[in-house]
Amino acid sequence: MQGNPQNLESPSGDVARLVGATKTFGVGGAAVTALDDVTIGFRRGEFTAVMGPSGSGKSTLMYCQSGLDRLSSGHAYVGDVDVSTLSDQELSVLRRSKLGFIFQSFHLVPALSARENITLPVDLDAGTEVDEAFLAELVDVLGIANRMDNRPSQLSGGQRQRVAVARAMIPRPDVIFADEPTGALDSKTSGELLKYLRQAVDELGQTIVMVTHDAVAASHCDRVIYVQDGRLVGEALHPTVDDVLDKIRELS
Repeated sequence: MQGNPQNLESPSGDVARLVGATKTFGVGGAAVTALDDVTIGFRRGEFTAVMGPSGSGKSTLMYCQSGLDRLSSGHAYVGDVDVSTLSDQELSVLRRSKLGFIFQSFHLVPALSARENITLPVDLDAGTEVDEAFLAELVDVLGIANRMDNRPSQLSGGQRQRVAVARAMIPRPDVIFADEPTGALDSKTSGELLKYLRQAVDELGQTIVMVTHDAVAASHCDRVIYVQDGRLVGEALHPTVDDVLDKIRELS
């Protein structure tokens, strides 16, 4: 693959999928299998939570699916593109153009304004321009339209997280990966962020895969998949908080 990856959906209709995905850390007797022959797909316009006990492999699943880490064997696809076969340069192009990321620690650039942080992925992609109408819609939905000139140090934790969400969404990625996005937030701010992510799926057709340990966060999702010891051990559609808590207790 050369240049900008094609915007294609896989024959299965999944925007991203793992096939026979295995990830092993270490060698010999010290080897640890973090993913063990996992096959799973993520559908367009769906909000999926990935849950499991600490060390279950849920973050490894997300990192390998998004190309932030490489599989030991098996395949990771984004649309029809086999991430497993890409060079580091091609992976960089894919992540910049097709994927969005939301991390617990925000990763905003302190010297840039909120607007500049949001538009950074587009600004770095030569030959593309910011869709001003989409940007206006996005920051309005996220409730940060009046903070565009502020730097991160002038924003609350919740506002910084919403800037990070907007930055992930502005290139219109095929899929957004969120790693414990509510982990550093209080319950009120966490609830607001989850509402905005839900709106992004319902109103903007975004696909989101979220690693979380929070049953309340998972209850905002269309689907929850459960991971234990590197294997998929369950799946639930439209889960309630009690459903998730019961399953997590069972796994623990």
